[in-house]
Amino acid sequence: MSTVAWLAAVTAVVIPPAPALTRWADPRALCAVPNPIPTPTSSTQNGGIQLPPGRPARPVLLGLARRLGADRCDATPGRFAVVRHHLWRYGASNTWQRDVVRWYADDDSGAELAIRSPRPQVAKDWWQPGGLRLQYLTKAYTSCERLISQAQMQGWGDDPAALIEGVAALGMWYSPNRQQRQLAARVLADTPGLTAHDTVADRAGRVGIGIAAFSDQGRSRRLLILDSTSGQILAYEAAALTTNGWRAQVYLLLLTRTHAARRWWEPPAEDQPTEPLEGPLYAHAGIWPVQNDTSCTTDRTAWSAAQ
Repeated sequence: MSTVAWLAAVTAVVIPPAPALTRWADPRALCAVPNPIPTPTSSTQNGGIQLPPGRPARPVLLGLARRLGADRCDATPGRFAVVRHHLWRYGASNTWQRDVVRWYADDDSGAELAIRSPRPQVAKDWWQPGGLRLQYLTKAYTSCERLISQAQMQGWGDDPAALIEGVAALGMWYSPNRQQRQLAARVLADTPGLTAHDTVADRAGRVGIGIAAFSDQGRSRRLLILDSTSGQILAYEAAALTTNGWRAQVYLLLLTRTHAARRWWEPPAEDQPTEPLEGPLYAHAGIWPVQNDTSCTTDRTAWSAAQ
């Protein structure tokens, strides 16, 4: 194909705008594919979650793994896992927010619609098969060892706090099914030093079980809030202890988790040349999967061996 013909084919592709904006959660359409929205909750108030007294997390997580049930959207059809999240990052003088919807398929293709603030803008991205930098997400939950490895890669460390952070980061792209959530609960149960805190509410008003990892002599905290019925991650917070109490540094709400047959935009034909909508918005490290695929047969021994 000549350059002129190629350019003509590319420019003939009409990329639709982002869908009409909707609110965070509509109880009538909890499993419908969501749309991001500029949210008015742009407050710079970053007080950390006040946790009730904690207890060892291991028995709580093992109990959750035994009883957790299906999520209402687990069985929605479609090859793309769709996850919506809202993320706050707090700096010394500014608060950055992103309201994001992501599509992810097993072939490491996907798409993203993101609304950023404080300067509102809609950012669009789209990846062909194998083009997503964060790869092998569906393989992350095939064994304890793989989940620990991939979560710690996302958390940039090899301690319990990094594992908590990494599990939350994986949830921004891919929503594990019931069996995978059971495996994640067992991995967290086998992690030393975690504490469980009952009836912790997130910023969307949902109440769950808080699972916390403390580091830096108790001055740093990573917190997951898990749904007590399905085991889904509701929220994540990274916080630091200051003279005025706990202050959030990062806060994440994991909102809709569903599936879809298509992204909001698909190439019109496989043989028609197209370009990604934009460059990748996030520079993620590659995933280095652990080769040992043995199942969870030990508890703290498995964690120690993975260090």
